[in-house]
Amino acid sequence: MVPASDIPNVRVLPDDVANKIAAGEVVERPASVVKELVENALDARATRVVVRMVAAGNRLIEVQDNGHGMSEQNALLAVERHATSKIRTAQDLDGVKTLGFRGEALASIASVSRFSLVTRRAADDEATHLRIDGGVLRVVEKAGAPPGTKISVSRLYFNTPVRAKFLKGITTELGHCIDVVQRHAFAHEGVAFQMLHNDKMLLDIPEHASLRDRVALIWGRAFVRDMVDVDGESGGFRIRGLVGQPGLSRAARTHQYFFINGRPVVNRSLQYGLEEAFRGLLTVGRHPVALLLFEANPRMVDVNIHPTKREVRFRDDRGVRDALKEVVRGCLTTIPRPAAPPPEPETGGPALWEGPMSAVSQQGNAPPPHPAPAPTAPPPPAAPTPQPAVQGMLLPLGRPLLAEHPPVPPEETPPPVHGGGEAAAYSIVGLAPEALYEPVENLSDALMQVFDTYLIVPSGDRLLIIDQHALHERLNYDQLCAELQDRGYESQQLAVPLVMEFAPAQAAQIEENLPLLARLGIEMEPFGDNTFQVTALCHLYEESAISDLVYGVLDELAQGSLFDRENLMADMLRMATRACKASVRAGEPLSPEERRNLLAGFRRLRPPYTCPHGRPIIVELTRRQMEKSFRRIQ
Repeated sequence: MVPASDIPNVRVLPDDVANKIAAGEVVERPASVVKELVENALDARATRVVVRMVAAGNRLIEVQDNGHGMSEQNALLAVERHATSKIRTAQDLDGVKTLGFRGEALASIASVSRFSLVTRRAADDEATHLRIDGGVLRVVEKAGAPPGTKISVSRLYFNTPVRAKFLKGITTELGHCIDVVQRHAFAHEGVAFQMLHNDKMLLDIPEHASLRDRVALIWGRAFVRDMVDVDGESGGFRIRGLVGQPGLSRAARTHQYFFINGRPVVNRSLQYGLEEAFRGLLTVGRHPVALLLFEANPRMVDVNIHPTKREVRFRDDRGVRDALKEVVRGCLTTIPRPAAPPPEPETGGPALWEGPMSAVSQQGNAPPPHPAPAPTAPPPPAAPTPQPAVQGMLLPLGRPLLAEHPPVPPEETPPPVHGGGEAAAYSIVGLAPEALYEPVENLSDALMQVFDTYLIVPSGDRLLIIDQHALHERLNYDQLCAELQDRGYESQQLAVPLVMEFAPAQAAQIEENLPLLARLGIEMEPFGDNTFQVTALCHLYEESAISDLVYGVLDELAQGSLFDRENLMADMLRMATRACKASVRAGEPLSPEERRNLLAGFRRLRPPYTCPHGRPIIVELTRRQMEKSFRRIQ
């Protein structure tokens, strides 16, 4: 039995404690302050927003706008908890049209910083100046200022030093702040944005810049050239914006931005809808690039499920997902078929693009065959030219491949399998996932090639079906890994440096991590503004895939997790080595000697039997499966 004296009494928290608890929910890091202040400026109908920062916001965050401003009475109320001009009744929460509405942002920020607010309405002769230190109002006075509002936040977390210890480095925190500003710059085309850090201009977006212009200014002109305009309506949603062509993909979802009624949001249904729109067009592990703005009835969206309004919930998740899929697919039909065949999809670079999306079924099946062109007179046969195929191969198979055979088109990429893992990919009759994991011993040399793509190998009471391209690519990849262990990241100077343009946050990351990139075999140097040039590469990397390599490193760094150099090395080799291009292709006839050489390499492998990109090398057809198919057994 607990004594009554030991039972704590219920008490109302003091205001300063309540404010600091609220600040912990709203003010997670300097970027949270930038977000709240920029959203207040936009809600005030500003057409120009200037963000100034010192030391990534640790010393100063200042946001100035030319919005409608506030009177002295409203300014004093604005820094109180639960004070807002944006909602009045509980019913208003069902139709929120503004970015901010909780009424806790300014009070929370002021409770953990030295806070200054200067605001003036256009009709007033003087501005109002408030100064608050750690939640305590110190100064209320008149001041001179142009119409609008300027809020300065200095010494963030000065009275809660424990929270300050959880902040990351300057580059990481600055990157989060830049991301906040550029997201709002994308969503509000009629507003000019400027962002300065330590008096250096990072972003300068003119008021009348279009969405495509804003993407070019933030992500780079080369980036926007590979994006397609999206504009359509479906399911009660108006969707517009830009999506990358299938050749413009990323290994992570870092370049997928979604906006609902001008609000940057995170929602898995939107991500799934976008992935479905590109199903069958991207290789496994690649993600589309998109910047999409949705306009919808506010009552269709619940924006009040997260303290920082970062996540939203839809009344009909499936409806918004299907709407996104339909509109994006419809806009992708405007992309013309390329004149030249694209690179192999297994390189981890640009994915296979088979033409207009209208030819792809809703289930992601292969497009129907195109009508055959009218027959034309064949050109006179040209003299055969010897092909230096042996030099391009890492594991020669006995003779120069492709020397006697014309080039074949790249193989089709199977659509990704969702929700079932590796086993789901082999759930049809006759294929078993166990072949990916069980060692294969005592293989027969009596192998044959079918469809110029697969090797059929008898093994006991089963037949093994081997993908010749996936197997050869795995063998080449393993050899490259061994070579890397022996020679390290030995770099070679490029005859012509490769120039790359980055967003401001990424440029800051690269500048800080130039030594790390050099240790990974990518030597870069600044080339003005947010541009860098690659001057030397590791001898194992393909120059055409260097963009994916650099973005892969940036994605790893942006996640804020511990940097795993060994795993990143494997990812980089998969993306950018010569393993794929040096391998035999699907549709390429092999001599008996070449088949035996491949089989000898396969015998040295151990599970899992997959290529460097995760596709299976082998599936099996057992005798029992065959007898069930012929109804010899039940």
